[in-house]
Amino acid sequence: MTRDASSWPTRRHADVQTGDALRRIARTAAEPSIELLREGLIARIPELAALGSVPQDPRWHPEGDVLTHSLLAVDAAARLWDARPGPNDRREIVVLAALFHDIGKPATTRSDAASVTSHGHAEVGGEIVFEVGGRLGWPAREVGAVVALVRHHMAHVSVQGDPTRRAVGRLGRRLTEAGTSLDEWSLVVSADGAARGSGSVVSRAEPWLRVASDMR
Repeated sequence: MTRDASSWPTRRHADVQTGDALRRIARTAAEPSIELLREGLIARIPELAALGSVPQDPRWHPEGDVLTHSLLAVDAAARLWDARPGPNDRREIVVLAALFHDIGKPATTRSDAASVTSHGHAEVGGEIVFEVGGRLGWPAREVGAVVALVRHHMAHVSVQGDPTRRAVGRLGRRLTEAGTSLDEWSLVVSADGAARGSGSVVSRAEPWLRVASDMR
């Protein structure tokens, strides 16, 4: 569980500037990765910079390390949003969630001769996003939405085929309570699946959207 925003430390001006730049890019950039690298923002956020040294299992992630994957994901999220445009403040939340969706992998990645795993990275990532968002001066409601999208971006992995109505309803309620939605979650999941180079996969969110539509 994330802590209340009252636990955030005093914000430094440089961090708030970085946070403002991230939000601007997430709202407007057609290819956010280019702007993030051009403005040196990855290097200014240690939690993002650390992703470059974290390996992934090449069977599922032939594109390479977690930073490479995250930059592909942030561009995919922007493309997916722009294909069905909506308010810029909502674009910002989806794109930021795609950028930070695997931020928990440095703390959870384990590797051996057979595989690379990162069990629990989504939940750990939600906690990290809460701290980073507070440090960067993001509005508390926006932080809550991004945290929820990061924390639940792996919700689909335990389900083969269509999820139950109960599972979809439960996830939808949790997202709504955090200020986001199943639709925005589906864009983050889709961006994650599309950001694997030659290993890119069809969105695992589609069955969840289909069941949600049948529930209306």
